[in-house]
Amino acid sequence: MHKDVHALRYAVYCKEKGFLDPKDYPDGQEYDVYDEYSVNFAAYSKPGDIIGTVRLVIPTPGQRFPYQDFCTPNPNVVLPPPGKAAEISRLIITPHFREKPLEKPDAEEFGFSSLLSRLARLSGVKQQNPDFTRVSPALNRSTSPRILLGLFRKMYRYSKEYEITHWYASMERTLARMLTRMHFSFQPISEQVDYYGPVSLYLASIEELERSLQVENPSLLAWFRNSKSDNLPIPPLV
Repeated sequence: MHKDVHALRYAVYCKEKGFLDPKDYPDGQEYDVYDEYSVNFAAYSKPGDIIGTVRLVIPTPGQRFPYQDFCTPNPNVVLPPPGKAAEISRLIITPHFREKPLEKPDAEEFGFSSLLSRLARLSGVKQQNPDFTRVSPALNRSTSPRILLGLFRKMYRYSKEYEITHWYASMERTLARMLTRMHFSFQPISEQVDYYGPVSLYLASIEELERSLQVENPSLLAWFRNSKSDNLPIPPLV
């Protein structure tokens, strides 16, 4: 499973997008220094093919977050206590399952703007080894909404188990706005910088996310929390 994750990252970051030089990864596996203290999550189709991945980078004292390589939080921001935050990184959905924007196909590198619009209409001691989830294909043509929510659900459950209270994420404003509409509120805490495109650093409190979902969509929060509901339909996003 480790190889599946790193092969998908190589296929997208090196071959498809050209963010990284394929020559630096002759084995077809994309790694970086942050993998030494990250937890990987992956989504698989029923036939067993990897269709999505994301990681949480969880540094210990003396280690760095990825965002520290390219941006600095605004000086007035109160950051989470050490050991209580993780950074969402390498969020990828494989091209075959990725919903393309109807217009301006290059506006979102991974098609998340379009799939999150679809989501809004959709009904229905740290662990050392990666955590994985199997995702049943949806009935409609694109399964990307289910994949994305499945990955977020795994990150949420891991974070609760290991007392992680906040998530950092570097992303485009469009994606941040879409997540906010889903009641996943990420607050910008840096100026916009160029990092594989124009991005800002965002911070989310998991406790605030829970409070928002409890008011706006309690069934989705229950689905996130319930370990026995893996095969149930995703609740409506209201």
